[in-house]
Amino acid sequence: MKVTMILLIIPFLLSKEERTFKKLNKVYEKNTEKAFVLAKKISAKDKTLASPYYFQFLVYQKKADKTHIAKEQAPLLINAITMCGAFEKRAGESLLATTDFESKKSTLKEKVISCLKLLKNDTKNKSKFKKLRDKSVEFFSDMPQDVVTIIDPKKEAEEKVKLAAIEKEKNIENQLANLKHEFPSKAIDSKQINFSKKPTGSENLASFNEAEELKMIDILNRARLEKNLQPLTIDPDLVRVARYHAMDMAKENYFSHESQNKVKNKLTKSVETFERIKLFYQTGGNSENIHAGSADAEGAYEAWFNSPGHYDNLFSETSQKVGIGFMYDVNSENKYYWVFCTSTN
Repeated sequence: MKVTMILLIIPFLLSKEERTFKKLNKVYEKNTEKAFVLAKKISAKDKTLASPYYFQFLVYQKKADKTHIAKEQAPLLINAITMCGAFEKRAGESLLATTDFESKKSTLKEKVISCLKLLKNDTKNKSKFKKLRDKSVEFFSDMPQDVVTIIDPKKEAEEKVKLAAIEKEKNIENQLANLKHEFPSKAIDSKQINFSKKPTGSENLASFNEAEELKMIDILNRARLEKNLQPLTIDPDLVRVARYHAMDMAKENYFSHESQNKVKNKLTKSVETFERIKLFYQTGGNSENIHAGSADAEGAYEAWFNSPGHYDNLFSETSQKVGIGFMYDVNSENKYYWVFCTSTN
């Protein structure tokens, strides 16, 4: 009689959760659909039990596995996530361990990611993608951003243009940084030069502001690189001729490409433009721009940029070397004088 009572009492030592799990598991092993129906009935009566949600999760996932059509998988996986979350919320540590829950949750996440990848570019099923995406982001941590993010084609194109512009800007900065400019050394003050005489080509004047000269070339080279043209390299001899002509115009108070000398208070032509350049730079030049009145590089550049002939000189495809001169004389008519000259070699 004692043995009989023990056999009757032992089953009731299991908790309600454990008995429910054991019962559903037994049915699931024989018929998953019957287990699914039974699990729904049990969860409807007692929402505190975790086991019914676990078996519903398994069935939904199994149904999703049977179809390879993403739009059909999506609603099944959404239900699987819902049941998986309900189970995780209610289950104790023992039941989580018994079901190997973390592994099953990880497997579900992989299936969801695969489905989202297929749906992402399916314009006819955007709503299914959105629902599955929102549900998965809410439940799983660290969902891949490239999977869950949809970029509008127009915005994607704009982003590509933006990234290309950033990359181009980086390349421009690198090229500008790697340019090796050389200004003339041992320059002298303009007071030591007689500008009423023809230049010899040995003149080497100190700039009024070398930093502004360099800024002018940086502005120009940036613009040339943006137009896919080779940047210009500063040559010290071309700088010498540019500075000379800028100061000659300031001292003799004229504005012309041809060098002028003031004799008895009257200007006369001293030397032609390219003849003068060749005195300083043996192989000669291929262009020259002059400007008067601007106290900074931006002003002189803008004036040249907006003048068709000067613009062509700035963006010549054949130019390689450049000289720039920026000089000032308080007694001259325009005060500030700029000269830009180039050579093909």
